[in-house]
Amino acid sequence: MSEPLSRLATGIYFLARYVLSLVIFVSTYSVLLISLIGWPWSGFVVPALVLASVQRQRAALTTLGSARWAEARDLRAAGMLNAQSGLILGRIPSQPNLGAAVNSVLTMRTSSAQACEDFLKLFQRDRSELVRLPQAVHTAVFAPSGVGKGVSCVVPFLRDCRESCVVIDFKGENAKLTAEHRRKAFGHRVVLLDPYGIVTAKSDSFNPLDEIRTENPHAIDECNDLAKALVVRTAEEKEPHFNDVAEAWIAALIATVAFYGEAGEARSLQTVRDLLSTPERLEMALRLMRESPAWDGMLARMGGQLAHVVDREKSSTLSTVARHLRFLDTPAIAAVTRQSSFDPAELLKGKTTIYLILPAEHMRAQAGWLRMLISSLFRSVVRGGLRNHSPVHFVCDEAASLGSLDVIEDAVDKYRGYGVRLQFYFQSLGQLKKCFPNGQDVTLLSNTTQIYFGVNDTTTAEMVSARLGEQTIVVASGGTNDGSSSQHTFGGQVSQSSSHSVSTSHNWQQQARKLLKPEEVTGLPSNVAITFVPGLPPIRTRLLRYYEEPTLGRTPTPWTQVRQSCRTLITALLLLMVCLGIAAALTVVVSRLPGF
Repeated sequence: MSEPLSRLATGIYFLARYVLSLVIFVSTYSVLLISLIGWPWSGFVVPALVLASVQRQRAALTTLGSARWAEARDLRAAGMLNAQSGLILGRIPSQPNLGAAVNSVLTMRTSSAQACEDFLKLFQRDRSELVRLPQAVHTAVFAPSGVGKGVSCVVPFLRDCRESCVVIDFKGENAKLTAEHRRKAFGHRVVLLDPYGIVTAKSDSFNPLDEIRTENPHAIDECNDLAKALVVRTAEEKEPHFNDVAEAWIAALIATVAFYGEAGEARSLQTVRDLLSTPERLEMALRLMRESPAWDGMLARMGGQLAHVVDREKSSTLSTVARHLRFLDTPAIAAVTRQSSFDPAELLKGKTTIYLILPAEHMRAQAGWLRMLISSLFRSVVRGGLRNHSPVHFVCDEAASLGSLDVIEDAVDKYRGYGVRLQFYFQSLGQLKKCFPNGQDVTLLSNTTQIYFGVNDTTTAEMVSARLGEQTIVVASGGTNDGSSSQHTFGGQVSQSSSHSVSTSHNWQQQARKLLKPEEVTGLPSNVAITFVPGLPPIRTRLLRYYEEPTLGRTPTPWTQVRQSCRTLITALLLLMVCLGIAAALTVVVSRLPGF
């Protein structure tokens, strides 16, 4: 039933396009009649209008700076208007373009539905157009708390994006607003990793050791990668040696449990934590390592290296290990890490959404759990190999909670070819520098499209202002002088004289001015976003809220398509009747002119 209705809608749109073609021809005929009626004055008016149009489009002054805001034509050329995918930046005012609309109807380069929409926009009061980022790889959003990152960016994206997503979701708000929509509208498998039961009473679970296959010759490398993700480094440690040795302990014990542990709950990070917390079992694990033939003797080598850590160094190291793995010591986390209820490889099929849900009060304490999940999911995507289709979007809300994580740095500049797409949400540039110290923040900024709104700190405002650049403006100055004088002489001879002078000066000069000063950046409304896209002037948009766009992410039903096409056809017919009436009246007027 849906296919015949869709074909019916397509046919009605084609008919509406034909009617609009008649509107264009009748309107052209009417313009010619008006020119005849107004001759010879029309011979002066038309060239003047053309000249004014050219003057309006001429290049701006660029002597001292060429900065400007992106216009609709720039975004249309970049494919950011009328795009069907990508993070939504909001709306931008769009001036009516008669030539483009006529071309869309007559040249058949676009579908009939799109051609009708483009032409009828000329008669709409609100001509703003939706701006998206269809070609962006990674995106960094900077906005303070409470200005609408969720309702303006995260939720609209999740309600519109049909590809696989991994979402860091503190407080569970994103899952509550989008999970059911993604399940019903897009047919996604929705995974809720919700150990504290914020959204669901029965959380999904994930055991990262299930992803380590003992028959894989690179399994030992995966153990090292997981251990690296579990050890938090701040670049401010006075003794980085203990973190290095703690990482070696964790990697060796993960490898031991992965190789010798029985399938099921015994082969998990909880078993690793049990070994570390019981001296007798730890010694038994060390002996097993040293005698193991696993992975061509690599596990035995790791065990032998740990045997050199003794006495106070061993005590200090195990204390560091316990600190990094302390997040496992809660019943809530233990319940969701002993086994896996889903396969992360399903992300590669483009039909899976995973929500990583934590309450805000446990955000810092359970940062290790998030780091472990993000690192494991990255490896699952990369394991799928290079590909250009079906990307996986990692929406890192409150990205500062992850801290400095090597795998994220690798993902920013190396994982593009594997389909990894990152969205970072920070509250300020200061937060970014804390997570990416020693100049690493520059690497992230150089590899991302940046969006700023609600800016409320001086550092970020100054950076945005400097990035916007300077434009050339004309400053006029002048004045008027008005003076008079008189002279009187008395005595033997009477004389009288007077004079009056007026002088006026007017001059102008070019000056450089920032597109926006820092104080103007902080003074922008919180729903105005500034976006920097490589190769384009800065974009200024009005953010939308997801509740203002009820149809966002919803595919219209066949009946809805038919109703919309019928409304379009009726509108086109009414427009044709008006144009025919005007043309008929003008024809009568011309027929009564002398010489006709």
